[in-house]
Amino acid sequence: MNNNNLKNKIFVTTGVILITMGLTLLLSNYVKEKRDLVFSDINLEILEEFNKEEKKEEPKEEPEVEVVEEEPEEGYEYYIATLEIPKAEISRGFYNKNSKLNEVNSNILILNESDYPDKKNGNVILAAHSGNYSNSYFTNLNRLTNGDLAYITYKNKKYTYKITNIYDVEKTGTVSIYRNKYKSTLTLITCNLNDNTKQTIYIAELIGKE
Repeated sequence: MNNNNLKNKIFVTTGVILITMGLTLLLSNYVKEKRDLVFSDINLEILEEFNKEEKKEEPKEEPEVEVVEEEPEEGYEYYIATLEIPKAEISRGFYNKNSKLNEVNSNILILNESDYPDKKNGNVILAAHSGNYSNSYFTNLNRLTNGDLAYITYKNKKYTYKITNIYDVEKTGTVSIYRNKYKSTLTLITCNLNDNTKQTIYIAELIGKE
């Protein structure tokens, strides 16, 4: 009788252990699937010029010029949108993805993989240089912390984004972007001012539109 009770206890204990292990495995797979659904990992190729080491040179003093307003020439291109980040003292437009002026060495670059602000759950991806050159438009991004605000004005609407994540990646020619694909986001990419082997990624999520 005792032997039968012992066998029954061993059988029950073994069954409980197997069931527990099975539930743990199922829960682990469920969590992984949910995580993969929420977060997307996008690898972007960054222009070779953008990855070159940037020299820390003082910008040349611009000569005084007389401003004369004229009618734009035929074929003149306007900015499609304006980026404003008060804390980083940034207020500058950027061009259409297909424009010849959409070039990181002279302007803020909107990447080909980028969406525009009006796409639901899209990701606006902008890149610019850091440093002391006249084209180093993202130099002051290192002032930003989580919670700071950025604005994009596009098609007469103002989109407000809040910084939610800042991280560094190695300069390898590609950049991994980690974001919530169920939210509209703004991604800013620039070189790390303190380490020329790295780039800094700023992720901001849309919190308002007017």
